[in-house]
Amino acid sequence: MRVREAVLLSAAIAGAGACGGGGGAAAPVTYYKDVLPIVVEHCAGCHSPGGFAPFSLVDYDDAHGYASAVSIATGAGIMPPWPPAAGCGDFRNPRRLSATQIATFAAWDKAGAPAGDPADAPASLTPPEINLGAPDVTLDPGTPYQANAALNDDFHCFLTDPGLTATRDLVGFDIHPGVVASVHHVLLFAVPSDLLPMAQARDDAEAGTGWSCFGGTGVGSGLNYPIVIGGWVPGAGANAFPPPTGISLAANTRVIIQIHYNLLEQRDVLDHTTADLYFAAAPVEKPAQVRPVVNKTFMIPAGVASQTVSAQLSVSESWALWGVVPHMHLHGTEIKVSIEHPGGGSTCAIDIPQWNFHWQQFYYYQQPILVGPGDIVRLECTYDNSADNQPIINGVRAQPAPLMWGEATTDEMCLNYLYFTSI
Repeated sequence: MRVREAVLLSAAIAGAGACGGGGGAAAPVTYYKDVLPIVVEHCAGCHSPGGFAPFSLVDYDDAHGYASAVSIATGAGIMPPWPPAAGCGDFRNPRRLSATQIATFAAWDKAGAPAGDPADAPASLTPPEINLGAPDVTLDPGTPYQANAALNDDFHCFLTDPGLTATRDLVGFDIHPGVVASVHHVLLFAVPSDLLPMAQARDDAEAGTGWSCFGGTGVGSGLNYPIVIGGWVPGAGANAFPPPTGISLAANTRVIIQIHYNLLEQRDVLDHTTADLYFAAAPVEKPAQVRPVVNKTFMIPAGVASQTVSAQLSVSESWALWGVVPHMHLHGTEIKVSIEHPGGGSTCAIDIPQWNFHWQQFYYYQQPILVGPGDIVRLECTYDNSADNQPIINGVRAQPAPLMWGEATTDEMCLNYLYFTSI
């Protein structure tokens, strides 16, 4: 169980005893008729067997014991998790419950969490996802990979071929981690044809499928290197780029799947991760780019409970900013992105005041933010490196140490990807 989620859950369960359950909806409700449909729509993506969450809600025998905890967590806005602060960024598909749905959980708890009639259950217990249809291509390394149990963090790259015989515009992807609990992140890198011999040489140099690639891919040099076209982090699902945008991939482009395995809690990991790609039937109207804003030179002293570092990117052209992807690790507490204008003032792009590593995603706007020459994209990252906020390794809480940029789970990052098109 993840540290912050465990703390919130423990508080909710403890609070349930003090509060005696929730309150709210006047009519009695039952699990199968009233609660389960909400669970399937909003909760089952994580609260299901084998999911991220520490318990399942899609079976009555599992769910009824957590009725009070669910009532309190949903009533307090802790669940379902939606990290962005209100009033900063008008995002698509916000993960929020309605007042009526929150009241339903409270009423079910107050009624004693009755089951009701199983015949009232929804026909499908599969949570809704972004429906991208049938994938055009599935990238598959071919064989499962046995992670290197001698490492705490194993980075491995797999060279795959999407079979592009002509230029195509990528408009969506869906990455499927094999061992969800151990996959720290997945990145998809587009390899242009001129870098393919180098990528193939890296692949051929190591026995088995793929190659070790701590940090980047180990392919390219200078300004010529594979570019990020997609990724998966805990909490993310299928990803559809906002219409009418997409990322153009030339003929003969290959894709490197880079997987970071976090082996602090589980050493024996046999993983088979795949990625579905979706292409536009015709060229998109607005070809997009992905660009990072990053600070790689910070240092947070051991024991410091709160310190903020920043990075910035000066803009020299006119952009439409369609989305952002903020990223930190386990010590992060808050991350903010803003657009500072040369004439004064700023536009808030995203503010996550209570960062949780296990809830990350691509955030797209209802309408793009216009960014012009002279604007500065500013990134601010805040960390807690105190003794009480250290990761637990092999059952023991680590001692504070200076915190710097690094690829390991126990290192930190201050990073945000921008998804934008030219105007």
